[in-house]
Amino acid sequence: MVKTAILYSGKLYDIQAITINERCPVKEFLDNLGRSDQKKIFALLQRSADSGLPKNEEKFKKLHGEDIFEFKSFQVRVFCFVEKERSIILINGFIKKKARTPVNEIERAKDLRKEYEKGRQK
Repeated sequence: MVKTAILYSGKLYDIQAITINERCPVKEFLDNLGRSDQKKIFALLQRSADSGLPKNEEKFKKLHGEDIFEFKSFQVRVFCFVEKERSIILINGFIKKKARTPVNEIERAKDLRKEYEKGRQK
């Protein structure tokens, strides 16, 4: 079963995370980050929910050829998409260790989004 959990409700956006079969991949990822990285990514998410999506590609960027975006805080990456102009849906996260975003992480994000959309149609 696919649902979303609201992580933060801001002035402009609600930050939500995909939950599939009672598991939330992005929340599990964020919970396992160090305290410093958690603070930085949560501050970025809250600022985005309250003030709008960052224009700085060092903080927020659309993946080439995809309708998926990534929040960026140093090596921490969190994939998302915008739904209904009011919700930012977080998909999954990872630590980027190379210059290019790993294809398997992009594929995982696309698969989770498809599963989410399929579950929402039911």
